[in-house]
Amino acid sequence: MRMSNKNVLYVFIIVACTLLTILLNISNARRSPNYALFDPLIDVKTIIQEKYVTKTEDEKLVSGAINGMLHQLDPHSEYIPPSEVDEFHKQTSGSYEGIGISIDTQGGVLMVISPFEDSPAYNAGVAAGDIILEVDGTETKGWSATHAVKMLTGASGTKVRLKLYHMDGSEEEVEIVRQKITMPTIKGWRRDSVDGAWDYFLDDTDKIAYIRLTQFTADAVDEFDKAIALCLEEGLDALILDLRYNPGGLMSAAIGLVDRFVDDEVIVSTRGEHSAPQTTNGKVEGTLPKFHLVILVNQGSASASEIVAGSLQDHNRAIVVGMRSWGKGSVQEIYQLPESGAVLKLTTAYYYLPKGRCVHKLPGAEEWGVQPDIEEKFDRDKIKELNALLQELTVDALKVTKVEETPGAEGEEPLDPQDAELKQEQLDRLLKLDNQLAQAYKQCKGLLRARPKMQPLGTTASNL
Repeated sequence: MRMSNKNVLYVFIIVACTLLTILLNISNARRSPNYALFDPLIDVKTIIQEKYVTKTEDEKLVSGAINGMLHQLDPHSEYIPPSEVDEFHKQTSGSYEGIGISIDTQGGVLMVISPFEDSPAYNAGVAAGDIILEVDGTETKGWSATHAVKMLTGASGTKVRLKLYHMDGSEEEVEIVRQKITMPTIKGWRRDSVDGAWDYFLDDTDKIAYIRLTQFTADAVDEFDKAIALCLEEGLDALILDLRYNPGGLMSAAIGLVDRFVDDEVIVSTRGEHSAPQTTNGKVEGTLPKFHLVILVNQGSASASEIVAGSLQDHNRAIVVGMRSWGKGSVQEIYQLPESGAVLKLTTAYYYLPKGRCVHKLPGAEEWGVQPDIEEKFDRDKIKELNALLQELTVDALKVTKVEETPGAEGEEPLDPQDAELKQEQLDRLLKLDNQLAQAYKQCKGLLRARPKMQPLGTTASNL
């Protein structure tokens, strides 16, 4: 069936009007306030391309513009361009070779949250709160966290040189050799030099145990369960949980750990302008028997470790000893940008403790992080001697595989690493050098004297 010339004209008019409407809508959209805001950006980019003294790269210009916008929000929101996406995913996988530090970006500077124990950075004297001014002679001001990780990580055996600004106002340059970063999640206070097992009990008489949790990995709660089960089998009455220099990790692990100590109470909640409030409660099933609990925190305790200490403090389940924690309590979500292949890491909510305190250090806030019930400053003058003792009690102890059977001088019996006098001498040295641990130990002693031993809730170690 053929169309008449008149009908063809009608169709043409309809199509033309439709196209004109679409073009007008696009034009009006580009003149809308949202598009108009970006007119200066486009103008500047055009002038740069036409007039700048050297050739520019579009990807770097775009990345810089987007990160400039995100840095107006907070230091944790970040744009990862396509060229760095693989490095970003490698960073979040938890398996890497580098120097062993947790970092944060604040006010355009690169700051150390904490060095990992026994890592190259830790052994080189890098401390929590240090500002990294330069990496291999390049100034770090304005670096994103992802770019910093890219520059600090590398193959084992390679070297990196850092210029540090310490909290006491001094500057220092250190050369660090990268290595594979492997850290045990759970530690005791010393190792058994016979079989290398951790000794968790500081006091075998009063049954005061010590567990250090170094980071919240996927297996952190399972490892804690194994350690606490051994302690309960030995009649645990009080526990010191050391979260100092714990930079955080998986929030699910933090929630799982708190759930070991509370029943169905609130553990943590999140709130954000564009996200629905969410509250996480504990479960009655799996709650540990009641025992006295003291938690150690300091300025290197961040994120997940702050949730654990703060939540248990709010529920009066633990006494917190040490220094105020770092103050990182924000939720970041990852968005894949489909067109470019880039990634956007955006802060979408903050964490709130059961009594309503926001963990995050907000601009101008006077209350943030976790404030200890008992403040105890660390005596940094003793840190080198303390590190040497910890090396002796943990790493060096593994070098001895058995007790020598030959008698000592003048027919004396050989020194047994399980000997009560030896253990007490080692503990006395440790408490003399680590005044924060000494304060936590003192609190445990006081709790045991003040109240009778707490009775189990009906859950035994075999239920863990």
